[in-house]
This record gives sequence, C-alpha cells and structure tokens, in this order.
Amino acid sequence: MPARKGFTLIEIIVVIVIVAILAVIAIPSYENYMQLVAARAAQNNLVGIYNAQKLYYLNNNGTYCTASCTTMATINANLSLNITDSYFTYACSNTGGFQCTATNISDGTFTLVVKNNPIVLVGGAGCATTAGASCNPSCSPTTNPYCPS
Repeated sequence: MPARKGFTLIEIIVVIVIVAILAVIAIPSYENYMQLVAARAAQNNLVGIYNAQKLYYLNNNGTYCTASCTTMATINANLSLNITDSYFTYACSNTGGFQCTATNISDGTFTLVVKNNPIVLVGGAGCATTAGASCNPSCSPTTNPYCPS
C-alpha cells in the first residue's frame, strides 16, 4: 500500500478552529491598541498646537489664533504646523485665550481639549462627563482606551 500524502479533513478543521480562536482574541486587542495609538497621537498633536499657539501669541500682539483656526487645514496654515490625522478633527476657539479640541471622527463621542493656561489634556467617551471635564480616575484603558493616563 502506497503512503498517502496530504491532510485529513479532521486535521484541517482543527487548524481552522485554532486560527478562528486566535483571531477572536487578537482582533479586538489590536483594535483597542489602534484606538490608544490614535488618542496618543491626538494628544501629541494638541501639545504641538499648544506650543504653536504660544509662539503665535508672541508674534501677533498678544492674540491667539482662534477664529481663523477652526479646521486642521487652517490650524496648519496659520500656526505653521503639519498635522495629519485620519482619526481626529481639530478646531480652536476663543475662551478668553484659546481652547483647541481633537474630536474622534468615527463617532464624535470622544474629545480631547488643550487650553491656553495651564496646559490641560482632558476628555474621554464614557469617562468624562462633559467635554473639558477631568477624566474619571476609575476609567481604565481597557474600558476606554482614549482616557489620558
């Protein structure tokens, strides 16, 4: 009797089940990781905007870029930045100084805020009660990966 080559149906099904179990575990972890990376990038962008706003203030007779910095494109143009972000939108407003926000594009429920003085990075979906409120310390990165730590 010649030796058979190949895999049995049972062996193939076992491999498919193992791969499916690994995918069920890995995909949500990867998605949470990507959300965390996007939130950290938004925080870094806001710190860059904060620093650029301070420089703008010094160069423009004590005024911040607010009315003309309402989109990522105008922020980049007026503050000489090169922010690119496919997960968050950015806008600055006048609050007796400036307040710049990064808002999650996918659902708009998460907002990070940086203010003129002192620097404040706050926010989080299900974590902050309102935009600009302090993040709830009991919020864990697993329940809300956007929560600044």
